[in-house]
Amino acid sequence: MNKKFLSAILFGALMVSSTGTFVSCKDYDDDIENLQGQINSNKDAIAALQKLVGEGKWVTNISPVENGFAVTMSDGTTTSITGIKGADGKDGTEWTIGEDGFWYKDGEKTTSQAIAKDGEDGKPGATAPSPKIDANGMWVVYEWDAVKGEFVEKTTEISAQGTSAYVVKKDGVYVLHIADETGKFQEVTLPATSDAFVVEAPAAVVKVKFQTAKWQPAVKNTTEKAKKAYKTLTEKFTDLAGIAANAIVKQGGELPILVNPANVELTDKFDFSLQLAKGKVLDIALSNPVKGIADDWKVNNGSMSRAAKTEDCLWTLDVEPAYNEKDKKYATTENEEASLVVENEKGTVVKTAFAYQVSADDVNENVDVNAGTVTYAPTIDLTAVDAKTEKAGIIYANEYKGKAIVKLRDQLNIEQYGLSLDGNVLTIANMPANVSGITVKLNVIALGLNGSAVDEDIDVTVNQDIQVAGGLEDKNVTLSTEKVSGAYTQNVLWDVADFQFTTATQKDAFFKAGKTMSVYLLDENGDKPETATYTYTTDDNNLAQYKSDGKATATSYSDFAKFGFSLNAANYVPGTYAIVFEATDGAATIVKSEATMIVSNPKAEDIFKLVPDFTTANVLQVIGDYTIVNNKVVYDLEDGILAPDFAGSDVTYIDLDHKAWEEAMGADTEMGAIDWIDDQGRLSVYQNAWNGDDTKANEYMLNKERNIRATYTLYGNAKNTIDYDFKVIVKSSVYTADGSNVTVKAITGAFGKEVNMTSNISAVYALGINKGKALTLFGNAGGSTQKDVTDYDAPKKDAAGKYVVNTDATPIEIAKADLIKFGMTVDAYTALGADDKFFLTVENNDVTVGSENSTLKGWETIMTEVNKYYTYNNGTWGDKAGLSADEKAARDASAEVALFKAYKDKLAYDTKKETVTTQAKPASDEIKSVTFAWDDTKLAEKFVTSTTIGTDGKFTAKAEADIKASDLVNGKAELKVNMKVTDKWGMVMTKTYTVTIKK
Repeated sequence: MNKKFLSAILFGALMVSSTGTFVSCKDYDDDIENLQGQINSNKDAIAALQKLVGEGKWVTNISPVENGFAVTMSDGTTTSITGIKGADGKDGTEWTIGEDGFWYKDGEKTTSQAIAKDGEDGKPGATAPSPKIDANGMWVVYEWDAVKGEFVEKTTEISAQGTSAYVVKKDGVYVLHIADETGKFQEVTLPATSDAFVVEAPAAVVKVKFQTAKWQPAVKNTTEKAKKAYKTLTEKFTDLAGIAANAIVKQGGELPILVNPANVELTDKFDFSLQLAKGKVLDIALSNPVKGIADDWKVNNGSMSRAAKTEDCLWTLDVEPAYNEKDKKYATTENEEASLVVENEKGTVVKTAFAYQVSADDVNENVDVNAGTVTYAPTIDLTAVDAKTEKAGIIYANEYKGKAIVKLRDQLNIEQYGLSLDGNVLTIANMPANVSGITVKLNVIALGLNGSAVDEDIDVTVNQDIQVAGGLEDKNVTLSTEKVSGAYTQNVLWDVADFQFTTATQKDAFFKAGKTMSVYLLDENGDKPETATYTYTTDDNNLAQYKSDGKATATSYSDFAKFGFSLNAANYVPGTYAIVFEATDGAATIVKSEATMIVSNPKAEDIFKLVPDFTTANVLQVIGDYTIVNNKVVYDLEDGILAPDFAGSDVTYIDLDHKAWEEAMGADTEMGAIDWIDDQGRLSVYQNAWNGDDTKANEYMLNKERNIRATYTLYGNAKNTIDYDFKVIVKSSVYTADGSNVTVKAITGAFGKEVNMTSNISAVYALGINKGKALTLFGNAGGSTQKDVTDYDAPKKDAAGKYVVNTDATPIEIAKADLIKFGMTVDAYTALGADDKFFLTVENNDVTVGSENSTLKGWETIMTEVNKYYTYNNGTWGDKAGLSADEKAARDASAEVALFKAYKDKLAYDTKKETVTTQAKPASDEIKSVTFAWDDTKLAEKFVTSTTIGTDGKFTAKAEADIKASDLVNGKAELKVNMKVTDKWGMVMTKTYTVTIKK
């Protein structure tokens, strides 16, 4: 058992066994489980009292206060203990036993006797049970009934209504009764003297049995072997001759008690008695206190019936019940539970709870002897329970204790192992080092309590652990991030060499042994649970034995190098595990070793990453969606974190800055007052102000770093979580502090003309998936307009109207290489002289070279063909709509189309009007508005017709005649414009540029 200090709550609830004032060696685990939470107030006060009592202090005075008591300790400190019923409570009530043996309530004597007068037999009077409150709220005390010889209840006329705490002083202690939230009274026991001590029963019900039997050796021993055995025993134990036939023989009866503190030594100067609930003192003598637990409590047919976990505090008393000649039976507790009353030489009296049942066990069966299994030691008491096997070497049943003769029966067995016996103590002088156990051959002649005798040959097994210098090494295991056969598993292996076997025999025995590896997850106190959390065995094939590579299965001791189990990450949680490894051969333990395994999760920073494209300087850059929640930027944080599949989708987020604000109870005006994580687990940040529309720019939530914690469940195990802490900043996808993503080219306007600044202003996205892509700052309303376009059917001509000309009114010469394409015959072409020139005409032109006549195509002929395929589409020259594949092929093969393309840019043309329809185009969705304003309005008044610039970026410059010449610099004016771009996040970006107005 792990010794513990009592918790404050448990300390206050120890009325269950009327103890609890000192540091105890009792295992209170069950009490903690059952009583934790029973007392919901006074925790600090009770803990303070506990500390003082543990230091050896005691109560010197208790005085009533409202709803409770003030407890004064021997060091002068005073602590208040109150009930929890609030205003309904009254001052505490104190019950004490006066020197005259009557109950006193708050110092006033009652008519109720608390201590019985000595009986006629001279036995001391019993102490009455403590007063209590009945269901009607009246005080109940106990009065001595001389006729019945016991205390009986008496309901007084004293009301206890409103009482939530009272104290009773008796038996050397103060017992504080404190009402819990249900109104039920809980008890706290405190010492009343400097030499106070506490005794208690080691269990809720302690059954103490002594054995009785009718002595009938003649009846029980009918065979010759039994008769001979009985004769041998009577010759050995001469006191048996004094037992008359059919007499009642009694033995045993040992009563265990727990004594606190552990340094209290019970001696014969203590008086012990058993008292029933109604005050009757039983005629059962208790004496001879011995430290520890007697064999009667340890052995039941060779098996441990009760774990001796508290040897230091356990004592055993001999139980000697009086024999009633009239009834022919021994005294018992009469099927009731009795309290053990202990009085020291100073007169201090303490009691246990009513827990003891003393009864007689009538033995009818004959004696029986069997062999058990024990662990090797140079000397072994064959009748003592082996702590490991929980059996004795010789297992008796129904025996007359101490009446047995044990002998070694095989000389070869004796010589082989150097065996000798001294009573029940076996000595082994020659235990082989390389065996897991030996057999010791015995002959046992034993006597039964009823006079039966038995003569048996038995073989006692003596197991031996292999003595090795090494053992299991401690392990540090990080749960696997690699999937093997569909699961995150890893082998946890130990080296056989760690055990440092010295012989092949040892290693072979270890290889062949059945192996069990029990894994216990230690609790928060570092304690091991009763049962293993996981168990791996060679029998179940989940504890494997390998060769040196840790993969191939070992086939014999010679290639046996490693062993271990496969750890499935889904089953484990981070923590410290105790590993108990045992290799056994049948009942023999070959090797037993323990180790610690510390299991950890992978480091969060190794398994989680912020998406690189969204991360700058290890801070997640969030753009978010501003259309999901009004006035909020919403972002699913999982989109910004790269998580492995074993982290799963069960993730929660916490705003650490908000959590810190809550813990610090900060002001509502602090940024931490706003929780950035909404009830759906999303990042949710105000687009603009977080504290109203008047929030200062430097208090906006955008562009502020925030600490976020993501908590994941790993490996599908709800008990295994890991935290990943990171920083996040919410930004606008179109905002830059310096406006660097907005480009303004030179903007120039003419006097008296309208100026549209938007045509020279462009922008790109600053962040997000569209980073670097075009951002539309300005939309247009769309509609139809007339546009001047080149009229290819109306080329400029010379004065005579024969030739087409360029912008300088010069005819267009046909390149010599193109003459054949224009229609000149080959004979004419070959007859050309070096100075012969021909020019492009409006209509076809007949020409003569030498004796050869040719007709050259004119521009009208070329355009007749071109117009079959080309036209203006919404003001843009290009293919006619709906050209078929054949038409496109004809177009591409047309000589006229080729000549048009070669010469169209050489000609000058008239223009014509074409209707151009434009579709409405809004600004990019991220743009809320764009506004313009003159940087210097007074200066702008001199040069523009209006100081207001429309949202379309247009303004009209004054005519030069309306401008003072003295206001112009080098004949032009330069004005600065402030352009403000407001985005949907509420961020405002200002760009200042210059507009030049001139002729």
